[in-house]
Amino acid sequence: MPSTHLHRAAPALALALLLSIAAHAAGHCGGTSPADPAASDPLRREVSTLSMEYWADQPAGMITCSYGYWAAKCGDFEAAHKIFDKCIAKGYGGAMIWKGLLLEDGSGVPRDPAAAAALYKRAAEGSGDEDYAALGSLHYASALHEGNGVPRDEAEARKWFERAAALGSEDARTFLQTGHHTGSRNQRGEGVGTPNGVVAAATAKAQRLVQQAAQSLPALPDWSLALAAALAALVGAGAWHQRRLARPAAPRVAAPRALDRIAQA
Repeated sequence: MPSTHLHRAAPALALALLLSIAAHAAGHCGGTSPADPAASDPLRREVSTLSMEYWADQPAGMITCSYGYWAAKCGDFEAAHKIFDKCIAKGYGGAMIWKGLLLEDGSGVPRDPAAAAALYKRAAEGSGDEDYAALGSLHYASALHEGNGVPRDEAEARKWFERAAALGSEDARTFLQTGHHTGSRNQRGEGVGTPNGVVAAATAKAQRLVQQAAQSLPALPDWSLALAAALAALVGAGAWHQRRLARPAAPRVAAPRALDRIAQA
């Protein structure tokens, strides 16, 4: 989508996101469905398999872990942590990263960026899944670059960005080329590093639109605004991406020698 169209669509996108969040907050998110042994309908005698309550009690597995993601998106952080903890115990890299994000933001638990950074590194080194290893490396590199939960170390951060890039992370490659990426954002929707002028201006404009939409829907919970801020970053990143497409591509940063054999083309 051209950047001009993206800017025109931003108010509608922001409003759609906020309305979607409002619907979730109203209970349309797989909430509890307590069993009623006396019900005539057999389906009402058991907890619904579509409910978060049901999946929070299931053993760790790919489907169970995916429900942890959905629970977090719905704001049911108690269920999300319960699911992610059992999945982490079984070595699921995606659960490590999502639990880290919740710890970093203080969603359902006190903020603990140090524990978050440790989980990112664990996912990077021991998840057994190359995609999650790349994502964990990206988040751990970002923590090092920002000094978020670990001592700030830009040189060490660059090594982890290079590792993530070698494993296929486009966000890491973008950071190595530009000094900024939006694959990891804080609660204000800001990415990692210093954005160029196009991204900064577009993001600021999108954030103003989100604030205007929030003022028209004052009953929304505070956490919904953090999710809406991610839309602002998306709009900014889209404008920057379109500007990049109009310029000659920057040379790709070479992967470290030790990772050449696993770098993706």
